[in-house]
Amino acid sequence: MPGQMGRMWQRVRGWFDANASHVTALFIPDPGAVPVPAYQGYLRLFLAEGFLAKSATWGNQHFPALHGGASLRFLGAEPTQFTMLTRPPGSWAVPGAQFDFPITPLLPFNGGTVEVEAALYQATVAGPLATAVGLIGSLASLMGPPLSVAAGIADKVSDGLDAILKDANDDPVLAVHWTMVAPGGGGHELQSGHLVVVNAPPQRFKGLSIDAGRLVADTDDGLAPLAGADYLVVRVECRRERPDWRFPDLEELIAQAGRAAIEGHKDTFLARRTEAIVRAWTSTDLTPTDRKRVAKLVADECDEATRLGAVPLLPGDIGQRLLAADAPELKDLRLDDLLAIGQL
Repeated sequence: MPGQMGRMWQRVRGWFDANASHVTALFIPDPGAVPVPAYQGYLRLFLAEGFLAKSATWGNQHFPALHGGASLRFLGAEPTQFTMLTRPPGSWAVPGAQFDFPITPLLPFNGGTVEVEAALYQATVAGPLATAVGLIGSLASLMGPPLSVAAGIADKVSDGLDAILKDANDDPVLAVHWTMVAPGGGGHELQSGHLVVVNAPPQRFKGLSIDAGRLVADTDDGLAPLAGADYLVVRVECRRERPDWRFPDLEELIAQAGRAAIEGHKDTFLARRTEAIVRAWTSTDLTPTDRKRVAKLVADECDEATRLGAVPLLPGDIGQRLLAADAPELKDLRLDDLLAIGQL
């Protein structure tokens, strides 16, 4: 784990550990949520809701800055941290303001421990933290697939962010650190739900829950929106399948193969087809089963042009062609099978 990046995470975890007796932190699973086995699903984090009472007095010179992310096994034995720093939308002086703002891209779960962090800082408009927010925000479009590239960018950005926080000696206003594991891993199981941190001790509440996507407290009169305490809610989305299969690099290779096939450039067609299939088969953005599914779809799309003389399918058609995860065709499918191709 890169040293600078590790220190940034240790900074947030240190604040959370030091304030553990003064804050309430809990994970509230979604109704019917099923834990995600290793290599069989994905996760993504969203800022769902938050409230900072003192932000109403900050005026125009200060604003909340959110640092959040997930650390998980990605390209090797060491965990990779996918983090961001941003100025969340909306007013933090209004209790119950819902944001649904993405913190991370959709990440494959490859087992091991997933660490989730979120921290709110008071940033000054003309200060270094505000500059960091602007810089990292300009790189947001680079934080999607391919994740192998995004991880490298996030690494370098986090190095600089840690140095800024260290020099400014800025501590979080509110922060949370949570770990989750695969089923049977001996800890909090990774599943869909809401991670909640409230700047008040647990004994202050009879109970906390999520109602219609909002944090509510149990009172003598029933459920009511939380009042009188700062809080932060991070939504953990877990899913067995991705809603987006056509990554930009794959789409471009498929298009190049299709054009080459239509124009009769056999060598170019075979080269682009092979590159697209191999890239899908080895994609770190996908679970092992989904790599096979997408690679099969990529091969079919490339071959579509040779059979029909037509351009590849539109993105909206993909969902109708992707094989089910348990399709018999995938059981013994090998890369060599997909690379085999007849004459144009």
